[in-house]
Amino acid sequence: MKLVASSFAFLVYIGFCSAQMNIPILERRISIEFVDEKLPDVLMRIGREAKFSFSYNSSIISNSQMTTQNFSNKPIREILIIIFKGSIDYKEKSNHLILFKVNVKPRAAVIPVIISGYIENSITKERIANASVYDKKSVMSVVTDQYGFFKIKLDKKEKFASLTVSKRNFRDTLVTITASGNQFINISVTPIKNYSLMAKAQTSSDSIKNELSLPYNNEPNIDNIHDTLYSDIQISLLPFLGSNGALSANTINNFSINIFGGYSLGTRKIELGFFINLDRGDVSFLQFAGIGNLVGRNVYGLQASGFFNVNGGETKAVQLSGFGNVNFKGFQGVQVAGFGNVNLEAADGVMVAGFGNLSEAPSKGIQIAGFGNLQTDRFIGSQIAGVSNIAAKHISGSQISAIFNYGKSVRGTQIGLINITDTLGGVPIGLVSIVKTGYHKLEVSADEIFNTNIAFRTGVQKFYNIIFIGIKPENMVNSTNVWTFGYGMGSARRISSTLQLNIDLTSQHISKGDFTSQMSQLNKIHLGVDYKLRRKFSVYGGLTLNGYLTNSSYMDYPDLFSYYQPSVINDITYGSSTNLKMWLGAKVGLRFF
Repeated sequence: MKLVASSFAFLVYIGFCSAQMNIPILERRISIEFVDEKLPDVLMRIGREAKFSFSYNSSIISNSQMTTQNFSNKPIREILIIIFKGSIDYKEKSNHLILFKVNVKPRAAVIPVIISGYIENSITKERIANASVYDKKSVMSVVTDQYGFFKIKLDKKEKFASLTVSKRNFRDTLVTITASGNQFINISVTPIKNYSLMAKAQTSSDSIKNELSLPYNNEPNIDNIHDTLYSDIQISLLPFLGSNGALSANTINNFSINIFGGYSLGTRKIELGFFINLDRGDVSFLQFAGIGNLVGRNVYGLQASGFFNVNGGETKAVQLSGFGNVNFKGFQGVQVAGFGNVNLEAADGVMVAGFGNLSEAPSKGIQIAGFGNLQTDRFIGSQIAGVSNIAAKHISGSQISAIFNYGKSVRGTQIGLINITDTLGGVPIGLVSIVKTGYHKLEVSADEIFNTNIAFRTGVQKFYNIIFIGIKPENMVNSTNVWTFGYGMGSARRISSTLQLNIDLTSQHISKGDFTSQMSQLNKIHLGVDYKLRRKFSVYGGLTLNGYLTNSSYMDYPDLFSYYQPSVINDITYGSSTNLKMWLGAKVGLRFF
């Protein structure tokens, strides 16, 4: 049993020694007492107790100095500060602690003071890591290490200096430094039991709650400090490497000049960045960046960058960027981007983009894009795009694009190759326009040339598109049928509840057999009446003025008048080969829907 107990005690001792060796020398804790012992002997005992060795020039340690002290579970750092009273500094190397004398510089107008110590929980006495220790006037700050130790250098211009200690879930603590010279102090901070309620009471009107999560948001000073600091000007090389140091993200500047990049709590007047500007809070008046601007909250004024502007809050400004502008909350002003503009809430103003514009809340103004505009909520204004416009809800304005327009409810006009809407207040102009509550007719008809025609009319009564095909069977075996296809537009005017007047303009190509590649163009003006027999059934009849254009040198045109020979009222040749024949005709048909 004695052997087992001895072995266990040996293992515990080895474990303790190993744990001590993994802790930095200055943070190793010991309990030790000295009674009138010489300083070299004191150092030897400390090194033996904490399992390390001292290295120093014997000339800096007095052999005659006697020490009487009692330390209970104190770190080596604190013991040495008390013994030497700040006259000796030290540096760790391997398992050695090198001592050297502190150089005393000539007295200057500004006396630098080094304040060091530990931050601890006032209740548990536990040392607190990642606590912020800062001086508001000099904008100097440090963060405690994993053992709760801090060391800050202050240029003491006045009789006293103030240090503020901030740590999330703890009350802010203010310490006033009145004594001259370097000092070692331990600062106790009080935990907040109900942090969620106290934090609201603690937060001032200037404190920032980011609308947009920015880089470096997990920095200790950002997480710990509730106070807002102010500076007239910031000059920065990189974020946190500038005149405001590690407190730059807690400081609002009037002016900010950033070489490669800068970080601020906000800017009140002008911010200039050759690459990038980062602001956690509000920015007003002017902000310029070679690459981009990233703002956590609101922007007022002018914002320009070579690549992007991204804002988390409301934007009331002119935004200019080579790539894109993104606003997570409401926008008012003018957006100009080489690629696109994105607004995740209401956008009121002018949006101009080389590619596209996107707004996801009720908005008003004008959207202009090289490719397309997408509005997911109500929009008051017009959309103009090179390819497509989409308004998922009501749009009080017009949609103009080269290819496609869609609006659930459009108050104005749609102009595009294809137009689709549920309801339309104006007229759709394009190749195909489909209005769900508009004008739709499927027509089967016959005229003096083609005894079978099928046409589809779509749009609104004021203006609709007509797409049609027709055939005049001649010889089904030899495939010499005469057939046609065409396009037109028209307008239907209401005469009574059952009677409408139709005016149509159509143009069609007439072919014989497979396809006639020569000019064979028949253009018509229709004038007729539509009589409703049933809710979705009507008959139509009317007159047509026809003009047939052909190439007079081509001899294989079809014979048009197999059933009826109209009287040609005009037959004229233009130039050397273009012939125009004109006659009056008629058309009858049945219409459905």
